[in-house]
Parts: sequence; structure tokens; C-alpha cells
Amino acid sequence: MPSSSRHLRLALAALLLAPASLFAAPPAAEVAQRFEKLQAEFQTQIQPLAKRYCLTCHSTAQQEGELDLERFAKVQDFRPATGVWLKVAENLDNGEMPPKDARQPSAQERRQLRDFVQRFLDAEALASAGDPGPVVLRRLSNAEYTYTIRDLTGVPLSPAKEFPVDSAAGEGFTNTGNALVMSPALLTKYFDAAKGIANHAVLLPDGFRWSDSTTSSDWTNELLTRIREFYGRYSASQGGSQVNLQGIVFNTNDGGRLPVEQYLAATLNERESLETGRKTIATVAQEQKLNAKYLGLLWQALHDPQPTLLLQRVQQRWKNAQPNEAQALAAEISQWQNALVKFRSVGHMKSWMQAMDPLVPQQELKFKIPAPEAQADVELTLMSNDLGTGTGPQLVEWSEPRLVAPGRPDLPLKAVRGFVAEMSARRTRLLASTAAALTAAAEAGTIKGEVDRAELAKKYEVDVESLNAWFDYLGIGGSSELKLALLTNRQGTSYEFVKGWATGDLPNIAANSSGNAVRIPGNMKPHGVVVHPTPLLASCVGWRSPMEGVVTVAGGVTHAHPECGNGVTWSLELRRGATRQKLASGIAHGGKPVPFGPIEKLAVRPGDLISLLIGPRDGNHSCDLTDLELEITPVSEKQ
Repeated sequence: MPSSSRHLRLALAALLLAPASLFAAPPAAEVAQRFEKLQAEFQTQIQPLAKRYCLTCHSTAQQEGELDLERFAKVQDFRPATGVWLKVAENLDNGEMPPKDARQPSAQERRQLRDFVQRFLDAEALASAGDPGPVVLRRLSNAEYTYTIRDLTGVPLSPAKEFPVDSAAGEGFTNTGNALVMSPALLTKYFDAAKGIANHAVLLPDGFRWSDSTTSSDWTNELLTRIREFYGRYSASQGGSQVNLQGIVFNTNDGGRLPVEQYLAATLNERESLETGRKTIATVAQEQKLNAKYLGLLWQALHDPQPTLLLQRVQQRWKNAQPNEAQALAAEISQWQNALVKFRSVGHMKSWMQAMDPLVPQQELKFKIPAPEAQADVELTLMSNDLGTGTGPQLVEWSEPRLVAPGRPDLPLKAVRGFVAEMSARRTRLLASTAAALTAAAEAGTIKGEVDRAELAKKYEVDVESLNAWFDYLGIGGSSELKLALLTNRQGTSYEFVKGWATGDLPNIAANSSGNAVRIPGNMKPHGVVVHPTPLLASCVGWRSPMEGVVTVAGGVTHAHPECGNGVTWSLELRRGATRQKLASGIAHGGKPVPFGPIEKLAVRPGDLISLLIGPRDGNHSCDLTDLELEITPVSEKQ
């Protein structure tokens, strides 16, 4: 294993050298033919002109300007000295040679010399085509090295990020061999980069692959992601559920489910085409982007000549269903799936789905009664069927049918008629005694101390239950004495500026003395006050009146932990001695502020208590942190 890794790094580091490019050269016969023609012309025409006008000054003996033209006895002697003939062409074009005091060629002779030199230069250029001259063996530039590695690995790596910037040659290019230096320090960086690249190689039993990551956990997650993506083509996230943990929502049992509704819709839409043979299962699956194997299995099950009890019902519904009824059919199948199969928890090497036996000796059934439309009756039918096993009569006992409501005792179905009759009679008695009950309530308001409700009921000939109902509705007194206790134990939080008080853990009250909004874990507003009740005890804040006068009361209640819980109940009360007057009440849920008031012209006396009570809704106190605002404003006599 180490040897393979070392060879891999050496192979990657070897990419820093680039071979010279090879270009196609012209045919040798064509080059030789050109020079043969030039040689013939040189001997017969050009060499005599050179002796007549040039060798006087530029012979081997004279060499004026260090130029010896006499040494060029044949055209092959020209080729190593191309620069000389470039200079000759330049002087002929400028008219500098021959000098003015020397013998001058005619215009035709000058043109003949110039054309010959140009043809020689063209022939030499053609013969040297594809040859850039001396090529320096060079390394790849930083950009070339980076993109080569990316092309080879398919991974967006940046191996040259720690390399020094490439130098630019005189032409301004950074890929010129003479400019791409290689120092021992840079070579070390190349090997370090190769080691980093090799860390992205994932060794496999039959070779290796490349990964964006360098850790085994990431390599595993990459494979799992590819597997999920493969299954995701033919599965859906239906059937998942959410868990809310202190405001953090987790998706559980999510994904991997076959979208049965889509497959049923395909069989319904293409039912005639499949039955007549105009289309095949594979064709429909390809058109609908479904899995052909499962679609074929579903089609076979829907046409099984010997179906099971459950499948027989599904077959019958499918045969009578319209194309737009796939959702209803899938919903019925889903109910049976939930009854027959459950999903195991993740964490053990067992099958994900576990078969369940839906047969139980008894089962509790709960149904939510829908609200009637336009005062129409709501009809509930209790029906049972046998399994069709033919083993004799099957008996089903329906026991204890009852109506259930939160916070109220269960009402047996057999007692509904009597309950309705009793409620109607009680409503009649209550309405008949309204005047007497209100008179008794007025007298109770003038009594200092505890009010004897039984005595008042007897005095005004009102039954005690009706009088208690009126007193509770008007907020006078109380059917039971409410215990009030001060929260005397200091309670700290994770924030220095948030202080609280409690009797133990809950109920409690906390205040934020800073201008920062924090979570404790519910929402705590800047300079806010929050309370938290228990299932049996409400949390209350109140103001005891030191005066006699008129006040205006306003405020609001906000569920401060809206991500979870079912909200809180609240009520605003005026307490005077043994009497209790309910000013406002309601439910706060979901983080939306619930304002109350302003309640104007409220008369108070010294010792009166205006209190705001927060209680658990339906006895559930989880996530019941509640923000309170209570503003009491005295009203002067002038107002």
C-alpha cells in the first residue's frame, strides 16, 4: 500500500514537465527543388552581378563593414548565414548599397538581386517551417498544472495555490521556458502538492477513484449520497414525520417510500393501452419516469386471478376507478400499509420494514366529529364485516361508545338523549331565574368578606348551580378559593442580565434587565417579563391598588415558545375581598401577541388586586413560557 501511494505521488509530480510540440514539416523533395533552382540562377546570373558590384568592397580580402560576400560560392553556403542576407535585403531596399561613389547597377539589375534574395529567404523559411528553434525543456505553468490535475482527477483541486507566481518573459507570456524557473524549494512544493493530491485518492479493490474530500467518513457519505440519489429517482419522501424538540424540528422516517399514487395513476391513465397491448410496461414506465420492474409487479397484482382478501378489494376499486381517483385509492392502500408494516428505527443491521399482525382482540377507535353544514345532522355509522374465511359467523361487540372533549368527563352515547334533555331544561330554568340571579349578584358585590352563595340562592329562590354559573360568568367570588403564593426563591439563567424567582423549578417568573433579545430557551424580549405555569398551578402577576379611584387597564399576552407546546390560557381579573371579577380571558398560541383592553373606567379600592393569570392549556405545560405586558393608568377626575 505505501509503495502504491508513493508511485502515485511520483506520477503526479512528473506532470510538471511538458514535451516539446511537434509540427509537420514540408516535403523534402519540394525544399530540395527550390534550392536547386536558386543554385542555377546564382551561378548564371547573380554571382556575376555580385562580383561586378559587391566584391570590390566585400571580398575576403577587403571585408568592409566586416562583411565577406566572397565566401558564398554556392547557395548552400547562404543557409547558415540567413541574417547576412536579411541585412543585404534591407540595404538594397534603402539604396545604401552599393555606395553612391561606387559603380551602380541598373534598376533591372538591382531588382534582380533583390528578388533573388527574397526567394532565398522564402525558401529557407519554408524549409524551417515547424521548427521553433531551440526549445527549453520546461515545467508546466501554475495554471497548466492546476487544470491538468483537474482534468485527470475530475476534482476541483488547487495544487498550485502555495506556489510562487510564475515569472513573465520579455514577451509577457508566463509559459515561456526560459521564464519558468525551477528551484529546489519549488520542487519541494511540487512534491508536497503531489502528496496532497494523493490524499484525495480512494483506493478500491480494483483500482482507485478521486474524491473532493480526504477523510474516510466523507468518502462513505459520498457513496451513501450516490445510493440515495439512485433510489431518489423512483422514491418519494412521503410518510415522514416531524419531531419538535425545544423548537428544533427534525424530520424522521423520511424518504425511501415508493410513490404509490404515481404508479396507480399511470395504470389508470394507461389502463386501456396496456390491456390492449398498444403499449408495454416498459414504454409506460419510460414515459412516466417510473420504475419498470415495480410498475410490472403492480400491474400483475391488480390482475391476479386469485387475489388475497385485501388485494381483492383493491382490485375491485381499481377496476371501477377513474384516472382522477388515484389519490383516494392510494390513501386506502396507505392505511393498510400502516396497519401491516412498521419501519424499524435506524441503528441495527435488520430489515427496515417489519411485518405486523393487524389482528387484535380489541381496539379503541377515535373519530373527530365534523362540524355540520347549515345545521344539518351528522350521521355516524358503526359497521363491521367478516374476513370472508368461511369459518362460521363472526361476532363483533361495540362497547362504551362515548363522546370525549378535553377537560370534560366522557359522555356515554347511551346518555346523550338524557343529557340533551337535562341541558335544555337547565337552560330554561336558568333563563327564567335571570333577574333574580342578577339581583343576588348585585347584593354579593356589597358584601364585605365571604359570600354565602347558598343563603343568597335560598333568599332569591334560585338554585345554587344556576347562581354559581352566573357568579362565575360575572367574575364574582369563586366556586373554590384560589391559592396565591409568592415566588420567593431566586432563580438564575445562563444570562447574567436575566433574573427569575420561583418556589422550586416551576412555576416561575423572569425579567430581562438588558436591551438584548435572548432565548432561555423561549424568546425573551428586551426589558421583558415572562412566566411559566405548571399543570396544576398558574403563574400570576398583579398590582395591588393603594388608592380609591378609576383606572384604565391594557396589555397583551404572547406565547414566548411558539415552536412547541399547545399554548396557554390567560385571564385578567379584579379581586376584591372574596369576589373575583373576570375582565378578559383567552388563549395565546403560536407566538402571535394577544392584546387586551383598554378596559376603561374601572373602579378600584385600596387593597383591590388586578391580576393577570397564565395557566396550562388542557393541563399541558410544555413550552408554556409566556411574555406579559400589563399597563395600569390612573384616570384623574378631570378626565
